[in-house]
Amino acid sequence: MKITKIAIGKGRSVPKEGPEGEWVKVFYHVEAEVSEGEDPEVVRIGLEATLDSWLAEAPTAPEWIPKLDEAELEELPWQTRDKQPAKPGQWAWLFGPESKTGAPEKAQELVKAIEASKDRKLEFGAYEYTLSEGKVFIQRRPAKKGDR
Repeated sequence: MKITKIAIGKGRSVPKEGPEGEWVKVFYHVEAEVSEGEDPEVVRIGLEATLDSWLAEAPTAPEWIPKLDEAELEELPWQTRDKQPAKPGQWAWLFGPESKTGAPEKAQELVKAIEASKDRKLEFGAYEYTLSEGKVFIQRRPAKKGDR
């Protein structure tokens, strides 16, 4: 069998608007004719390298920015360790999505943002937010002054 033409396609998809939003697909397709005496394997490897290079330059997933409001987060039913209402600036917790009562409705975007953040820690406003193992609790702690 004599190979006279090689066609290769490669693509990737990246989220455009966060983990549950719209996605963007980038796909490239190239063809090359194999000249007399040219090694088809070398041509194929060259085409794949070209596509890999193009895909490396293609759009990547943007940093997802959650739709959070600092004032609304402060109004959530945060509690101190002794189950008293927390004051602004205090370490506090509230029930998470996997607790018996579930997370408050207004905390749903916060949960999504924490889950999508690096190391499941979200620094937002004056606090760092985390989910406990098993998602039973949402915790907040004042962000270190050097972190802001």
